[in-house]
Amino acid sequence: MKKKSIAIIGAGKVAFSLTSALNESGFNIQCVISRKLKSARSLAKKFSIPLYSTSFDKIPTEVDTFFITVPDGKIKNVADELSKLNRDFRKCICIHFSGVESITALASLKKKGCATGSIHIIRPFPSRDIVDIKNSPASIEAKNEVAKFYLIQLCKKLKLKPHTIASDEKVFHHLAAVHSSNFLVGNLFNAFSLISSKRNVSQDILWKTTQSALDNVFRSSPAKALSGPIDRGDIYTIKKHIAELDRKIKSSKDSRLKLLRKNYIIQSLSLLEVVKSKYGKLGNKHNEIKKYLENLRH
Repeated sequence: MKKKSIAIIGAGKVAFSLTSALNESGFNIQCVISRKLKSARSLAKKFSIPLYSTSFDKIPTEVDTFFITVPDGKIKNVADELSKLNRDFRKCICIHFSGVESITALASLKKKGCATGSIHIIRPFPSRDIVDIKNSPASIEAKNEVAKFYLIQLCKKLKLKPHTIASDEKVFHHLAAVHSSNFLVGNLFNAFSLISSKRNVSQDILWKTTQSALDNVFRSSPAKALSGPIDRGDIYTIKKHIAELDRKIKSSKDSRLKLLRKNYIIQSLSLLEVVKSKYGKLGNKHNEIKKYLENLRH
């Protein structure tokens, strides 16, 4: 890969881990641009990047590659502002790192002759602490051959595992990641809170069952990994869960319990679809559970 001069635009969570990987792989990062000068300075100083600013006008003329790591809804605005710079974009590349936004957000730069593409590194970035992105899957989206080649080479250098993706697939891939990561964290937060009030043993109790479920999912399939009261059609246990939650809601001022109850009902109904996939149909006990839960939802 021909060594290019890079500007990082955006200094949030993704930017810190990305810049760390780029720096480690010998990429030439010339500047950091961020809406907040403090953020730009923090990222630049951490990796000895020579220039940082809040202004696009400060981007050195030799920069020919723009990495946009701003929030999804800001990408188009950034691209539009960049396109107004007095420079020849025909030899430039612009890449954004959103999991939701397609490359159409970079249309203003494309009109100027800039090669455009996107890459979504599929792994959590919970904070600005550096996470190792090596071996992470990465969705790459590009219609321009120059941008596509660059993205593939970028993945090789950063030791990512790339796969190409169409623009209309992006949101659903991101939704899948939200279900498998963010919602998983939310469910575990609820699980911890349910048993941590009396003794701080949540991690010891839940580690094995969580890990076993994940192992089974990826060893066979989500449907085959399903167990528990929904799977076995145990309406007695489900009613017991609801009754205890109702009792707790009446005696507690914790509003989260009502949300947890709604979540339990919705996810249990969703699990009945998993049951249908596992066995080919719902049995009588499962249909009884479905009717009970639907009545509670309404």
